[in-house]
Amino acid sequence: PGPAPEGMDSTGDPVMNLPWTHAGLPTLSLPAGVFPNGLPAGLQIAAPFGRDEHLLRFGIDMERILNTLPTKV
Repeated sequence: PGPAPEGMDSTGDPVMNLPWTHAGLPTLSLPAGVFPNGLPAGLQIAAPFGRDEHLLRFGIDMERILNTLPTKV
């Protein structure tokens, strides 16, 4: 894992999201800092079926631990 090479519009194939979507599992994406070249890093987390609230609480805790700010656009 790492930042997308300069000039690329994405870091990967969105098909990687399909297993979670097809399984009906809750997912969460969090900012996870910034690479040395200034590009944002992200973290995708999935939880077991029906554990949406647990995932949200975990996400809140992770934001505190990572101490990251929202990505500037």
